Amino acid sequence: MSIKLNSILFASLFFFACADESPTSSVQENISEKEEQQKEEDCRYGTSKYSDSWCCTNYGYQCKQSSSSKKYSSSSYTGYYYSSSSAKSSSSRKYSYSSYYSSSSKKNSSSSAFNYLTESKNMKITLTYFKQVTPDWDNILNNKNYTDGDPRIFFELNFIDSNGKKTSTKTTDLLKETNVGEWSGRVSYTATVPMFTDTISVRPRVIDIDDLINDDYSSDYYYYQYNVGKRLKDNEVIYVSDYENKNCIIEWEWYLY
Repeated sequence: MSIKLNSILFASLFFFACADESPTSSVQENISEKEEQQKEEDCRYGTSKYSDSWCCTNYGYQCKQSSSSKKYSSSSYTGYYYSSSSAKSSSSRKYSYSSYYSSSSKKNSSSSAFNYLTESKNMKITLTYFKQVTPDWDNILNNKNYTDGDPRIFFELNFIDSNGKKTSTKTTDLLKETNVGEWSGRVSYTATVPMFTDTISVRPRVIDIDDLINDDYSSDYYYYQYNVGKRLKDNEVIYVSDYENKNCIIEWEWYLY
């Protein structure tokens, strides 16, 4: 009798142990699946805590574009960020391949259910830094002059809806100087972003003003933000650097409101 009772008790304990294990295992699987989906989504939209190369290897997002396809690729990178401790005048700053969002602004606006803007908004774009990194923009005597540039800097802006309709505009000259190799400050321009805008692209332009022929030192690279209705909140600052430009460093920031 004692042996039989012990057998029944052992079987009962085994049954409950198995019953407890199954739901826990299922929950863990669901959590892992959601985490994996979140990682993929973050890589897709450039908000991942992992590097671009990691996102590219694991999900095929944030891959560097070849020179023949980089200008209009839908997977183009959207921006850099720099830490507040970085000195503006430093020529060796380190950047991260991800968009940066102001944490203080996330509390001010709830996210939209739509990828596009449900109302028109303003876009404020501000030039914050310029540095000439190749010499002799005026081609005088090849004397390694890094301060002979006469930069005229402005931005071309494109607002694209989900049907591909594009509205284009450009800023005024946010910088127009003579013999300036480095500049920092804050000069802004405000544009109107149409309702239904799904994607925003920004193309920085750098023109060296000369007496006879102006030289174009632009990278001709377009910096994109996608699903702006859902991904961006009012006053959410995006910091960007023209990392494709080999002739100069340009940094700017922009936000919607």
